[in-house]
Parts: sequence; C-alpha cells; structure tokens
Amino acid sequence: MQFNDEREHTLREVAALGNVKATIQLAHSGVNLNSQNAMNGWTAMHWAAHRGHTNVVTALLRSGADPLIKTQKGQTALDLAANHPETAEILRAAVGDVEVVVGPEPALPIVPTYMQNPDLEKTWLMPEEFSENKLENAVRKQAAVDSLNNPEKTVATQKDNITSNEELEVLIYLSSREDANLLGSVYLKNETIETAIENIKEEIGGLPENFSIARHNGKVSIPINPKQMSKRLLDIFRSENDVLVVIPLN
Repeated sequence: MQFNDEREHTLREVAALGNVKATIQLAHSGVNLNSQNAMNGWTAMHWAAHRGHTNVVTALLRSGADPLIKTQKGQTALDLAANHPETAEILRAAVGDVEVVVGPEPALPIVPTYMQNPDLEKTWLMPEEFSENKLENAVRKQAAVDSLNNPEKTVATQKDNITSNEELEVLIYLSSREDANLLGSVYLKNETIETAIENIKEEIGGLPENFSIARHNGKVSIPINPKQMSKRLLDIFRSENDVLVVIPLN
C-alpha cells in the first residue's frame, strides 16, 4: 500500500511538471489515476489542468482518468484550467456541458521553491531513471545480497545500520500540508532539531522571518516545542509520512 501511495504521489508530481512520458508510463503500470492528495483532494488531472499541460491532460483522459473529480474546495479540472484556454477546451469536450463554478486557484503570495526550481529529472526522465529510485533500487539489491551472505543478521540490526548512516529527506511546507504550500525538501543528518532548522534556513527560500515548527504525520499536525529542539531528528521524524510544517509567527 505504501509503495502504491508513493507512485500516486509521483504521478501527481510528474503531471504537475508536464512530464507526459512519465505520466503515460505510470498510467500503464496500474497506478490509480484518480488518487487524491489527502489534504487538498488534488489529482494528477487537477495539477495538469492548473499548470496548463495540455498534453498531460490529454494523456490522462485517454488513460481513463476522471475529469469530474472535485478538490476539497469543490474545483474540477475545468475550474483549474480556466486560465489556460487550450487545456480548458480539451476538458470541456470531455465533460460536456459543465459550468465552471468555483474557478481557478488564486495567485500564491509566496511561490514555493519546488515551483521556482523544479526537479529537472522529473520534467523529462522516466520514473525508474529518477535518482531517488536508482538509490532505492541499489539499497534494496545490497540488502538482498547481505541477507543471503549473512542469514543470521537480524532485521533490527540492519535498521540500526541504516538509521546511523543515511540522511533523511524531509519535505518542508509553509503553514499547512498542501501541495501548493510545499517549499521544497532537504536532506538532513541525524542531528539535533535545532541544527536541522539552521540547515533548513540555509537551503530553503521563502521562509518567514519568525516561525515555529510542527511535525505532520499525514493525519494531524503536532507542534515541536522548545524542549524538543535538543532531540535528534530521527527521535521525532520516524515515519516516511512525517513532514515538517513551518508556521509563521505574527
């Protein structure tokens, strides 16, 4: 289930970036085209329409994606394509006599880093060629070899070795965990939360001058209080679903 969730997220990401080849490959591999982001209800179709990626919208429609699914705000893909006439025309032909009721997204006050500096790999490479997937495949292959060569090695020991050596990728959101609020991601070592925040300030643009932070586990946002700043990153961020939310202070 987790693997499917990751591929669904990747589908939404490549659709947002206009990578039609990756979109088609994921569609043909059985990824749920209509999967919605848990926070805002956006599908790959919503992202492609919002960005005006006509070729991606066409590919999704031909693959059987539903253009009438609504976001949490009640927007269909046609609503989000209102500022892109060519894309809107294709969607209107697909959905028939459906009116634009809610309208497109307003301009963002802060442009997220991932929109300013998109992951170039994901704009034109195929999913298996993404660096993150190459690394993951290499790690899995090595783990399989180690398992065959050292059958008595426990799973717990393997986990401890990975935890002590690797960096953790943490997604950074502004105010709330929504795709439109994603500022970017950083790779952090298992150092204190305080040190991690300093590294985030160096790498991520668009941060407010004063802010508090919270950990969002996919369901709820959990504030990280000052007493926890001396804890190590992996003491707090233990799940792949955990992200960091930056909360501006007035």
